[in-house]
Amino acid sequence: MSTRGFRALYLLLCSVALLTMVGSSLVNPLLSIFSKSIGASGLYIGLAVAGYWISRVFLEIPSGFIIHRVGYHRLMVMGLLLISLGNLLCAFVSSPTQLILARIISGLGPPFFFGVAMTYILNVSGAERRGGAMGLFQGIEFLGSIVGSMLSGYVISILGFRSSFLLSSLIVVVALLLLLPLSGLKTRSRSSEAQSPSLSSMREVLGSANLLIACLAIFSEFILTQGVLFTVFPIHANEGIGLSLTDIGLLMGMRSIGYVVSVLIMGSVSDKIGRRPILIFGLAASALLALSLNMVRSFLPLAILMFALGMTTGAIWIVSPVIAGESVSEPLRGVAIGTYRTSFDLGSVLGPIIMSSIMKDYGISTCFYISSALLLLNLIPALKIREHR
Repeated sequence: MSTRGFRALYLLLCSVALLTMVGSSLVNPLLSIFSKSIGASGLYIGLAVAGYWISRVFLEIPSGFIIHRVGYHRLMVMGLLLISLGNLLCAFVSSPTQLILARIISGLGPPFFFGVAMTYILNVSGAERRGGAMGLFQGIEFLGSIVGSMLSGYVISILGFRSSFLLSSLIVVVALLLLLPLSGLKTRSRSSEAQSPSLSSMREVLGSANLLIACLAIFSEFILTQGVLFTVFPIHANEGIGLSLTDIGLLMGMRSIGYVVSVLIMGSVSDKIGRRPILIFGLAASALLALSLNMVRSFLPLAILMFALGMTTGAIWIVSPVIAGESVSEPLRGVAIGTYRTSFDLGSVLGPIIMSSIMKDYGISTCFYISSALLLLNLIPALKIREHR
């Protein structure tokens, strides 16, 4: 594919990803409040939030196996339809059980859109621009999540929860309409049908040391991000340090800004100097910064640390899927990306559960120590990564 042709398809895919994440994130930050309003409590509130991630865990790898049978385009269309349908159903639920099922349906879509789109970018971009292309695409995905989350309170205050779910579904439909005419994706997928991987090829995928290293790194990063930064740290900042909710929100915003900066530079830098140095930097620096968060007690130093953590965790998130995709032959890249995405899905599910339990039994400080140690342990295998570019 020519550079101009790839750029046009790539920019459209980024636009679709941005809209999809804005729509998907429009209600998520306040979902627990909605679930409680329809009668959920305790475990049911947790399942309403986690249902989206649980269904993703079971579909990330299978989506990689069927890419070459069904095609990039059809799978991505199906993914957006499922996301839109799940959001639509949320608008009409009347019980916690119905909400959980609707969330599970919504979670079926991301493996088919985002996982397949990442595989397409890996296969088409070329080694010399793969890091930058993957980094920007994931950055767009993250940016859409930020925008949707920032708008959620305002939109829900005006429209209410049910109308906000309808708007969320409509935004994803707009993304779907942008995706439908991308005929270049159809052509690419048809040309790859003869190279469909079999179930026996999973042995080759799991036998790749580089892939396993990337999966462990991203799992550990999501334990830190979802378990510590998004679950434990807000409690620590509010109850332990005495920061207001507004200040905590600003700290989270600083991390997001740092991540965006990382997206703009780390992927392209990895194309020049290699993936391994970027991953090692991200792991080591994130571990040290996580420890520092537990020692600082005022807003400005915390803001600086959170910005830096955005950059370092962003470095891990950007290069890990590239390492995963480059660790296997092209026909198996969809399976490799599915395996990689399963790792961070598991981190997203297990991180809050593990760290909240540790916080309850051993105190908040222990959470910072364990997450930091987990990242540092990843340095040993990361040093053994062999570059495949």
